[in-house]
Amino acid sequence: MKSIPLALAGHLDLDATSWTLLMKVVCKDGTILGFTTLDADLTYDDGGGDLVYSADQGFTPERIQATADLGVDNTDLEGWYSLDGVTEQRIRAGLFDKAEVWVYRVNFMDLSMGHEIWNYGTLGESRYSETGWTTEFRSLKQQLKQPLCQFYSLTCRARFGSKPIGTPGAEITERKPCNKEMTWVGGAVTSVSSARRVFTDSSRGEADGYFQPGVIRWLTGANAGAQIEVFGYAGKQFTLSLPVPYPIQPGDIYEVRQDCDNSLTMCKDRHDNILNFRGEPFVPVADADSLMVPGANISQVGG
Repeated sequence: MKSIPLALAGHLDLDATSWTLLMKVVCKDGTILGFTTLDADLTYDDGGGDLVYSADQGFTPERIQATADLGVDNTDLEGWYSLDGVTEQRIRAGLFDKAEVWVYRVNFMDLSMGHEIWNYGTLGESRYSETGWTTEFRSLKQQLKQPLCQFYSLTCRARFGSKPIGTPGAEITERKPCNKEMTWVGGAVTSVSSARRVFTDSSRGEADGYFQPGVIRWLTGANAGAQIEVFGYAGKQFTLSLPVPYPIQPGDIYEVRQDCDNSLTMCKDRHDNILNFRGEPFVPVADADSLMVPGANISQVGG
């Protein structure tokens, strides 16, 4: 049952009310943003400290689809760009990806009445246009749509670098983790061969293939905040799997780490982590095929 402060509930029962919606977004990098449907900024403390809910970026919920069964409550949230808030660049960098969101209803004439939690969940797909942004809101029932059971797999099911659920400071947590440390090393772009995919860092000393596969995250420049996989690394030159949103420039600072292709060979020979391998690499391919194992139709190497 929803809990609404008595003072606010009494106000909402009046014929004329002065309520508005506030949206608090906690992004994956820890950035906290506030938006309001009101035409003026509001500063409100929901228990986590004062936060300015901005009016100049706008925030307009579309028609809300909600059900009494296990269907996922959802709607689209729209807003406008702001120089110090949400920009196209930050959307491209994944600002809203899997961000936590709270939507409150408050009396903007008397914030001491407290708030009604109008909705809580996560953000899904985000889109942008010439004038603004649109992001998809999904309620907590979305979590019930995620598969809990695990299938047989010739390759490892764990995400590289994941730690047990509840591990303080861990970037990724899972019930059956990889337990390998993710080591990020810094660098800077010295030259660019392809404006959005290929660049060189002449200070690198790692052997060819060391970061293949790997992951890069940009710390400065137009792509700051974005992460992308490394397709190739040779002669101190990186080739990215996909083009980054904006051209890479000499001097852009990044961090890079090794990744894993989830094969038994790489887990054993490169990462020395065979005790944490989360797969069944020795299941006969014919048996695996009959059990509808993902990837069972590929050849098993090193049998």
